[in-house]
Amino acid sequence: LIVVAIFVGISAALLVSLLVSRTSYVSAGAYLQVQQEARRAFDSMVKELHHAGQVNNNASLAEPGAQRLDFQIARGYDAAACGGVCWGSDEATLPNGWIHYVLDTADPQNARVMRCVTANRLDPMPANFAGCRVLANSVNPTLANSSFTYDHGNRVITVRLQTSVTSQQLPGGTMGTAPAPLITRVRLRNAS
Repeated sequence: LIVVAIFVGISAALLVSLLVSRTSYVSAGAYLQVQQEARRAFDSMVKELHHAGQVNNNASLAEPGAQRLDFQIARGYDAAACGGVCWGSDEATLPNGWIHYVLDTADPQNARVMRCVTANRLDPMPANFAGCRVLANSVNPTLANSSFTYDHGNRVITVRLQTSVTSQQLPGGTMGTAPAPLITRVRLRNAS
């Protein structure tokens, strides 16, 4: 009887250890996933924003519950045709268009950061974001956690991004990018 009790105790301890290890493994994987999602979005945005110059970040232009950053990039230099810098997008069909980073909150459980190109700065985003590219999934839709701001005086764009992953296997059910959103600041190189 004593041997059976010892065996049951050791088995229970091994089972608890296995469950704790599995939870730690799933948590570490989820944390890595959300960090990579945010970093991938940041890398893409920072590369493009370094070429931005024409920026308009007016929250009143955004759709209700969304935040967007409107800008153009330097396409080239032509003093005769453009008066210096030729501004537009990298889209072949819309070379003079505007690039928009938009927080799509249509599904608050899976909000995402989209990159769209339109002909004009004030154009609405395409229906269902057709033709747009997803920069980040599972974004926290609260504007305090995921947003774009532009400091006109210092010519600095600040991007705040908080992504998360939801799974029943995670402690608490959700894992996010640290307790606070990740923040990056990009100083514009080009004069607008």
